[in-house]
Amino acid sequence: MTAISPALLSDVTAVLRQAGRSDLVDRLVASATAVPLTSKQAATMLGVSSANTVKNWLEGGWFPGAYQTAGGHWRFPLEDVEAVRSRLEDLRDRNSRSDLTPVDCGDASADLPLS
Repeated sequence: MTAISPALLSDVTAVLRQAGRSDLVDRLVASATAVPLTSKQAATMLGVSSANTVKNWLEGGWFPGAYQTAGGHWRFPLEDVEAVRSRLEDLRDRNSRSDLTPVDCGDASADLPLS
């Protein structure tokens, strides 16, 4: 099986979600979780221009499954990146509706960091 690029995975999952096929999104994401992402790949998938933004979010605790390789490079589990991406999409949706209601006050992790 050939690995799917993070950018393509992001595009395909977005189209599947729009089509109401979250069942297929879950299957697709599950099949891709074995391949950890680099900080650059995570940045691309999250729609940010810099891998440093992802590393800053890492320091803020947004990627609990991330780990460093023996060479000191960070790797990010796809499920962590997808979780942050989902939060970002939710925040963008709320902002577009001018919904200023605080996000679940009982969970400090619901607030996203600024890049």
